[in-house]
Amino acid sequence: MKKNLFCILVAALMLWGLPAHAGDNWPEKSIQVIVPWAPGGGSDLSARIVMDKVANILGQPVVITNISGAAGLNGALRVNRAAPDGYTILWEHPANLAIAPVIGKAKYTWKDFEMACSIGTSDIAIFVKKDAKWNSMKEVIDDIKANPGKIKWSLGVNSASHFTFLAISESMGGLKIMQIPGAGDKTRIINVMGGVCDITTAGYAAVAPYVESGDVKILAMASPQRSVLAPQYPTLIEQGINAESVFLYSAEFPKGTPQAIISKFQAAVQKALQDPEVVELLKKQGIVAQYKDSAATNAVWEKESALYLRLAKANKMIR
Repeated sequence: MKKNLFCILVAALMLWGLPAHAGDNWPEKSIQVIVPWAPGGGSDLSARIVMDKVANILGQPVVITNISGAAGLNGALRVNRAAPDGYTILWEHPANLAIAPVIGKAKYTWKDFEMACSIGTSDIAIFVKKDAKWNSMKEVIDDIKANPGKIKWSLGVNSASHFTFLAISESMGGLKIMQIPGAGDKTRIINVMGGVCDITTAGYAAVAPYVESGDVKILAMASPQRSVLAPQYPTLIEQGINAESVFLYSAEFPKGTPQAIISKFQAAVQKALQDPEVVELLKKQGIVAQYKDSAATNAVWEKESALYLRLAKANKMIR
Protein backbone atom coordinates (compact mmCIF):
# COMPACT_ATOMS: atom_id res chain seq x y z
CA MET A 1 0.00 0.00 0.00
CA LYS A 2 2.77 2.43 1.01
CA LYS A 3 4.78 1.41 -2.06
CA ASN A 4 1.82 2.09 -4.35
CA LEU A 5 1.21 5.46 -2.70
CA PHE A 6 4.88 6.37 -3.12
CA CYS A 7 4.76 5.50 -6.84
CA ILE A 8 1.63 7.61 -7.31
CA LEU A 9 3.27 10.59 -5.58
CA VAL A 10 6.43 10.30 -7.70
CA ALA A 11 4.38 10.12 -10.90
CA ALA A 12 2.32 13.14 -9.84
CA LEU A 13 5.45 15.18 -9.12
CA MET A 14 6.90 14.29 -12.52
CA LEU A 15 3.72 15.34 -14.29
CA TRP A 16 3.56 18.54 -12.24
CA GLY A 17 7.05 19.49 -13.47
CA LEU A 18 6.03 19.23 -17.13
CA PRO A 19 4.35 22.10 -18.99
CA ALA A 20 0.64 21.58 -19.53
CA HIS A 21 0.41 19.98 -22.96
CA ALA A 22 3.76 21.56 -23.90
CA GLY A 23 2.69 25.17 -24.33
CA ASP A 24 -1.05 25.36 -23.70
CA ASN A 25 -0.54 28.32 -21.35
CA TRP A 26 2.07 30.12 -23.45
CA PRO A 27 2.74 32.99 -23.21
CA GLU A 28 2.53 33.69 -19.49
CA LYS A 29 5.16 36.44 -19.42
CA SER A 30 7.02 38.83 -21.70
CA ILE A 31 8.75 37.51 -24.82
CA GLN A 32 12.23 38.60 -25.86
CA VAL A 33 12.95 38.98 -29.57
CA ILE A 34 16.65 39.23 -30.32
CA VAL A 35 17.68 41.13 -33.44
CA PRO A 36 21.36 40.38 -34.16
CA TRP A 37 21.96 43.79 -35.73
CA ALA A 38 22.10 47.40 -34.59
CA PRO A 39 18.86 49.42 -34.28
CA GLY A 40 17.46 51.12 -37.35
CA GLY A 41 18.01 48.44 -40.00
CA GLY A 42 15.43 46.35 -41.82
CA SER A 43 15.58 43.47 -39.35
CA ASP A 44 15.15 45.78 -36.38
CA LEU A 45 12.32 47.84 -37.84
CA SER A 46 10.39 44.86 -39.21
CA ALA A 47 10.63 43.13 -35.82
CA ARG A 48 9.30 46.20 -34.01
CA ILE A 49 6.42 46.72 -36.45
CA VAL A 50 5.22 43.10 -36.51
CA MET A 51 5.89 42.19 -32.90
CA ASP A 52 4.10 45.28 -31.60
CA LYS A 53 0.93 43.84 -33.13
CA VAL A 54 1.78 40.28 -32.06
CA ALA A 55 2.11 41.48 -28.46
CA ASN A 56 -1.46 42.79 -28.59
CA ILE A 57 -2.71 39.53 -30.09
CA LEU A 58 -0.94 37.31 -27.54
CA GLY A 59 -1.67 39.58 -24.59
CA GLN A 60 1.92 39.75 -23.38
CA PRO A 61 4.63 42.38 -23.90
CA VAL A 62 7.39 41.77 -26.42
CA VAL A 63 10.85 43.22 -25.78
CA ILE A 64 13.09 43.82 -28.80
CA THR A 65 16.76 43.41 -27.87
CA ASN A 66 19.54 44.35 -30.29
CA ILE A 67 22.68 42.24 -29.88
CA SER A 68 24.99 43.12 -32.75
CA GLY A 69 28.52 42.05 -33.54
CA ALA A 70 30.33 39.27 -35.40
CA ALA A 71 28.12 39.71 -38.48
CA GLY A 72 25.01 38.82 -36.52
CA LEU A 73 26.44 35.76 -34.80
CA ASN A 74 26.49 37.19 -31.27
CA GLY A 75 22.73 37.56 -31.17
CA ALA A 76 22.14 34.22 -32.88
CA LEU A 77 24.35 32.46 -30.34
CA ARG A 78 22.32 33.95 -27.48
CA VAL A 79 19.15 32.41 -28.89
CA ASN A 80 20.88 29.15 -29.75
CA ARG A 81 21.80 28.75 -26.07
CA ALA A 82 18.46 29.94 -24.67
CA ALA A 83 15.91 27.67 -23.03
CA PRO A 84 13.41 26.22 -25.55
CA ASP A 85 10.45 27.62 -23.64
CA GLY A 86 9.12 30.05 -26.24
CA TYR A 87 10.33 33.22 -24.52
CA THR A 88 13.38 33.88 -26.70
CA ILE A 89 13.07 34.39 -30.45
CA LEU A 90 15.66 35.20 -33.13
CA TRP A 91 14.67 37.67 -35.87
CA GLU A 92 17.01 37.64 -38.86
CA HIS A 93 17.56 36.97 -42.57
CA PRO A 94 19.60 34.33 -44.47
CA ALA A 95 22.62 36.59 -44.90
CA ASN A 96 23.46 35.76 -41.29
CA LEU A 97 23.23 32.06 -40.47
CA ALA A 98 23.28 30.86 -44.06
CA ILE A 99 26.66 32.49 -44.83
CA ALA A 100 28.64 32.21 -41.57
CA PRO A 101 28.64 28.38 -41.29
CA VAL A 102 29.62 28.03 -44.94
CA ILE A 103 32.81 30.07 -44.50
CA GLY A 104 33.65 28.51 -41.14
CA LYS A 105 32.67 31.42 -38.88
CA ALA A 106 30.00 29.52 -36.93
CA LYS A 107 29.77 25.96 -35.66
CA TYR A 108 25.98 25.99 -35.86
CA THR A 109 23.60 26.72 -38.74
CA TRP A 110 20.02 27.84 -39.22
CA LYS A 111 19.07 24.17 -38.96
CA ASP A 112 20.04 24.30 -35.27
CA PHE A 113 16.97 26.47 -34.63
CA GLU A 114 13.24 25.86 -34.93
CA MET A 115 12.13 27.90 -37.93
CA ALA A 116 8.75 29.48 -37.18
CA CYS A 117 7.92 31.66 -40.17
CA SER A 118 8.92 34.66 -42.26
CA ILE A 119 7.07 37.95 -42.61
CA GLY A 120 8.20 39.40 -45.92
CA THR A 121 11.05 40.44 -48.15
CA SER A 122 13.12 43.51 -48.82
CA ASP A 123 14.59 44.18 -52.26
CA ILE A 124 18.29 44.77 -52.85
CA ALA A 125 19.24 47.59 -55.22
CA ILE A 126 22.42 47.97 -57.27
CA PHE A 127 23.17 51.67 -57.68
CA VAL A 128 25.70 54.33 -58.64
CA LYS A 129 26.13 58.07 -58.20
CA LYS A 130 23.55 60.15 -60.08
CA ASP A 131 26.12 61.62 -62.48
CA ALA A 132 27.85 58.28 -63.17
CA LYS A 133 28.36 57.48 -66.85
CA TRP A 134 26.53 54.15 -66.63
CA ASN A 135 22.78 53.78 -67.13
CA SER A 136 22.51 49.99 -67.14
CA MET A 137 24.24 46.98 -65.63
CA LYS A 138 25.39 45.95 -69.12
CA GLU A 139 27.37 49.18 -69.38
CA VAL A 140 28.93 48.55 -65.95
CA ILE A 141 29.86 44.95 -66.79
CA ASP A 142 31.35 45.97 -70.14
CA ASP A 143 33.45 48.63 -68.39
CA ILE A 144 34.65 46.18 -65.71
CA LYS A 145 35.72 43.71 -68.39
CA ALA A 146 37.46 46.43 -70.40
CA ASN A 147 39.22 47.80 -67.30
CA PRO A 148 39.87 44.85 -64.94
CA GLY A 149 40.64 45.85 -61.37
CA LYS A 150 39.82 49.53 -61.86
CA ILE A 151 36.08 49.82 -61.17
CA LYS A 152 35.58 50.32 -57.42
CA TRP A 153 32.78 48.19 -55.93
CA SER A 154 31.95 48.62 -52.24
CA LEU A 155 30.85 45.56 -50.29
CA GLY A 156 30.82 44.14 -46.79
CA VAL A 157 33.16 41.17 -46.64
CA ASN A 158 31.26 37.87 -46.25
CA SER A 159 27.94 39.72 -46.22
CA ALA A 160 24.89 39.64 -48.49
CA SER A 161 26.41 42.50 -50.52
CA HIS A 162 29.55 40.41 -51.04
CA PHE A 163 27.66 37.32 -52.16
CA THR A 164 25.39 39.36 -54.43
CA PHE A 165 28.49 40.57 -56.26
CA LEU A 166 29.91 37.03 -56.39
CA ALA A 167 26.67 35.80 -57.97
CA ILE A 168 26.84 38.59 -60.56
CA SER A 169 30.50 37.83 -61.22
CA GLU A 170 29.83 34.10 -61.64
CA SER A 171 27.02 34.80 -64.09
CA MET A 172 29.32 37.03 -66.15
CA GLY A 173 32.21 34.55 -66.25
CA GLY A 174 34.26 36.33 -63.58
CA LEU A 175 34.71 40.03 -62.88
CA LYS A 176 37.84 41.67 -61.51
CA ILE A 177 37.05 44.77 -59.45
CA MET A 178 38.76 46.98 -56.89
CA GLN A 179 37.06 45.94 -53.66
CA ILE A 180 36.19 48.80 -51.30
CA PRO A 181 35.16 47.87 -47.73
CA GLY A 182 31.62 48.85 -46.82
CA ALA A 183 29.99 47.25 -43.80
CA GLY A 184 26.32 48.16 -43.73
CA ASP A 185 23.95 49.89 -46.14
CA LYS A 186 24.61 53.39 -44.79
CA THR A 187 28.37 53.05 -45.20
CA ARG A 188 28.06 51.85 -48.78
CA ILE A 189 25.61 54.62 -49.69
CA ILE A 190 28.03 57.20 -48.29
CA ASN A 191 30.86 55.53 -50.23
CA VAL A 192 28.98 55.99 -53.52
CA MET A 193 27.88 59.56 -52.80
CA GLY A 194 31.37 60.55 -51.68
CA GLY A 195 33.11 58.99 -54.67
CA VAL A 196 34.90 56.40 -52.52
CA CYS A 197 33.46 53.72 -54.79
CA ASP A 198 31.75 53.57 -58.18
CA ILE A 199 28.99 51.07 -57.50
CA THR A 200 27.48 49.06 -54.66
CA THR A 201 24.34 47.38 -53.30
CA ALA A 202 21.97 48.13 -50.42
CA GLY A 203 18.41 47.52 -49.34
CA TYR A 204 15.96 49.48 -51.49
CA ALA A 205 14.40 51.20 -48.48
CA ALA A 206 17.80 52.59 -47.48
CA VAL A 207 18.58 53.80 -51.00
CA ALA A 208 15.19 55.26 -51.97
CA PRO A 209 15.57 58.62 -50.13
CA TYR A 210 18.85 59.27 -51.96
CA VAL A 211 17.25 58.46 -55.31
CA GLU A 212 14.52 61.00 -54.55
CA SER A 213 17.10 63.61 -53.52
CA GLY A 214 18.98 63.10 -56.79
CA ASP A 215 22.19 61.78 -55.23
CA VAL A 216 22.18 58.25 -56.67
CA LYS A 217 20.48 56.23 -59.40
CA ILE A 218 19.46 52.58 -59.35
CA LEU A 219 20.62 50.42 -62.25
CA ALA A 220 18.98 47.15 -61.21
CA MET A 221 17.14 45.26 -58.52
CA ALA A 222 18.45 41.88 -57.41
CA SER A 223 14.99 40.41 -56.80
CA PRO A 224 13.75 37.50 -58.99
CA GLN A 225 10.89 39.63 -60.37
CA ARG A 226 10.39 43.38 -60.59
CA SER A 227 9.91 44.95 -57.21
CA VAL A 228 6.34 45.50 -56.05
CA LEU A 229 7.47 48.74 -54.43
CA ALA A 230 9.64 49.98 -57.30
CA PRO A 231 8.56 48.29 -60.55
CA GLN A 232 10.26 50.95 -62.66
CA TYR A 233 13.65 49.31 -62.13
CA PRO A 234 14.68 46.24 -64.18
CA THR A 235 16.02 43.14 -62.47
CA LEU A 236 19.48 41.72 -62.99
CA ILE A 237 17.89 38.77 -64.77
CA GLU A 238 16.14 41.08 -67.24
CA GLN A 239 19.55 42.54 -68.06
CA GLY A 240 21.06 39.16 -68.85
CA ILE A 241 22.66 38.56 -65.45
CA ASN A 242 21.58 35.28 -63.89
CA ALA A 243 21.76 36.41 -60.26
CA GLU A 244 19.21 37.21 -57.59
CA SER A 245 19.14 38.10 -53.91
CA VAL A 246 16.55 39.35 -51.40
CA PHE A 247 16.28 39.74 -47.64
CA LEU A 248 13.73 37.35 -46.13
CA TYR A 249 12.92 38.35 -42.55
CA SER A 250 12.45 35.21 -40.45
CA ALA A 251 11.63 34.26 -36.86
CA GLU A 252 13.28 31.28 -35.17
CA PHE A 253 13.06 29.62 -31.76
CA PRO A 254 15.73 27.63 -29.90
CA LYS A 255 15.89 23.97 -30.93
CA GLY A 256 13.43 21.85 -28.99
CA THR A 257 10.75 24.51 -28.53
CA PRO A 258 7.35 22.73 -28.39
CA GLN A 259 5.37 22.80 -31.61
CA ALA A 260 2.29 24.03 -29.73
CA ILE A 261 4.17 27.24 -28.87
CA ILE A 262 5.45 27.68 -32.40
CA SER A 263 1.95 27.15 -33.80
CA LYS A 264 0.52 29.84 -31.50
CA PHE A 265 3.25 32.23 -32.56
CA GLN A 266 2.69 31.48 -36.25
CA ALA A 267 -1.03 32.17 -35.91
CA ALA A 268 -0.34 35.48 -34.17
CA VAL A 269 2.15 36.60 -36.83
CA GLN A 270 -0.19 35.59 -39.63
CA LYS A 271 -2.98 37.59 -38.02
CA ALA A 272 -0.69 40.60 -37.54
CA LEU A 273 0.21 40.59 -41.23
CA GLN A 274 -3.48 40.79 -42.13
CA ASP A 275 -3.66 44.22 -40.47
CA PRO A 276 -3.51 46.95 -43.18
CA GLU A 277 -1.66 49.27 -40.80
CA VAL A 278 1.12 46.71 -40.28
CA VAL A 279 1.36 46.09 -44.03
CA GLU A 280 1.61 49.84 -44.71
CA LEU A 281 4.24 50.39 -42.01
CA LEU A 282 6.35 47.58 -43.47
CA LYS A 283 5.90 49.03 -46.96
CA LYS A 284 7.30 52.36 -45.76
CA GLN A 285 10.43 50.46 -44.72
CA GLY A 286 10.72 48.84 -48.15
CA ILE A 287 9.38 45.49 -46.99
CA VAL A 288 6.68 43.59 -48.85
CA ALA A 289 4.57 41.74 -46.29
CA GLN A 290 4.10 38.07 -47.10
CA TYR A 291 3.60 35.34 -44.53
CA LYS A 292 5.43 32.05 -45.09
CA ASP A 293 5.14 29.11 -42.70
CA SER A 294 8.12 27.12 -41.46
CA ALA A 295 8.20 24.75 -44.45
CA ALA A 296 8.09 27.55 -47.03
CA THR A 297 10.67 29.59 -45.11
CA ASN A 298 12.98 26.60 -44.74
CA ALA A 299 12.81 26.06 -48.50
CA VAL A 300 14.08 29.60 -49.12
CA TRP A 301 16.88 29.18 -46.58
CA GLU A 302 17.85 25.86 -48.17
CA LYS A 303 18.11 27.53 -51.57
CA GLU A 304 20.12 30.46 -50.21
CA SER A 305 22.49 28.17 -48.30
CA ALA A 306 23.15 26.08 -51.40
CA LEU A 307 23.93 29.26 -53.36
CA TYR A 308 26.30 30.59 -50.71
CA LEU A 309 28.05 27.22 -50.44
CA ARG A 310 28.60 27.03 -54.18
CA LEU A 311 29.90 30.59 -54.38
CA ALA A 312 32.13 30.13 -51.32
CA LYS A 313 33.69 27.01 -52.81
CA ALA A 314 34.18 28.63 -56.20
CA ASN A 315 35.93 31.60 -54.58
CA LYS A 316 37.97 29.51 -52.10
CA MET A 317 36.36 31.15 -49.07
CA ILE A 318 35.79 28.01 -47.01
CA ARG A 319 38.14 27.57 -44.07
